[in-house]
This record gives sequence, C-alpha cells and structure tokens, in this order.
Amino acid sequence: MTLSGIWAGVFICLSLSITPLTKKVKKLRVINRYRRFIGLSAFWYASIHLLAYLVLHAGFNMSWIQEDLLKRPYIYIGVLAFVILTVLAITSPKTMVRKLGKRWKPLHKLVYLAGLAILAHLWWQIKADSEIAIWFTPFLLVPLLFRVNFKKMKINSKNTCTKSTSH
Repeated sequence: MTLSGIWAGVFICLSLSITPLTKKVKKLRVINRYRRFIGLSAFWYASIHLLAYLVLHAGFNMSWIQEDLLKRPYIYIGVLAFVILTVLAITSPKTMVRKLGKRWKPLHKLVYLAGLAILAHLWWQIKADSEIAIWFTPFLLVPLLFRVNFKKMKINSKNTCTKSTSH
C-alpha cells in the first residue's frame, strides 16, 4: 500500500469518527467545523493514490491495467470507494448542500459504504504483512458501529408474520 492510500484511510477514519466523538465529548464539538476539510482531504489522498497506481505502477498502459484488474480484483472495490468519495467531494460545497436540500444527508451517508469498501480493499490485497489492515479495522469499524441503530434491528417476536395452514 502506498503512503497516499494510508493517508486517505487515515482521513476517512477521522471523518467517520467526528460525529460519534463529538456526541460523547461535548467539548470537542469545535472539530465539527473541520469535517468537510477532513473528508475532502480523504478524497484528495485517494485521488493521489489512484494516480500513483495509474502513472507510476501501470504507466497508463491500458492493456496492462486490464490484465492487472483480472489478477487483482480488490482494485474494483477500491475504485468503488473512490467513486463514492468523488460524489461526496462534488456535493460537499455549501452551494451543493443547498441545491440538494434533504437529499444531501442520505447521499453523504454513502461514506459508510466507502469506509467498508476501503476496509475490504485493504484486507483483500494482503500478501504477507497484514499490519496496516489490522490497525485500520477498529478505526473504521468502531465509528461505523456507532451509527448502527440496534434498537431498530431488534426482532420483535410479536410483530413477526406466520403463515396460516388452514385448509
């Protein structure tokens, strides 16, 4: 993994951690104003990561890239994370927030999917050293788990449907 990919992951971890952290520690709410900058930093480092692959690793050789995609399918999930980050970066300015209105917040919840895609990208590409993936896993999963509403997921036996077997 390149340094640009590591920094993209660090900024995604930071971005995902801001809300749960500021909900628990009220004094840290001041960092909410930097959330957009942190998210955009993740996007820019992810862009550098992709460019490093295309230019330095693949030399813009499309046939080599196509062959590499067959050998390394984890690239697809990395591209999915990049596409999500691109959409979030485009819709991040205040003018876009106003233009999208109520649709902005659900759209920006795609960052959770991007976080999971980054985690899958990390684990899927491991050849020998899993240290980076091990370090990133709790820093990506814990903030995501804070957002899961387990009360809504709870299965209530009284509300389950049963099929009638009367003849």
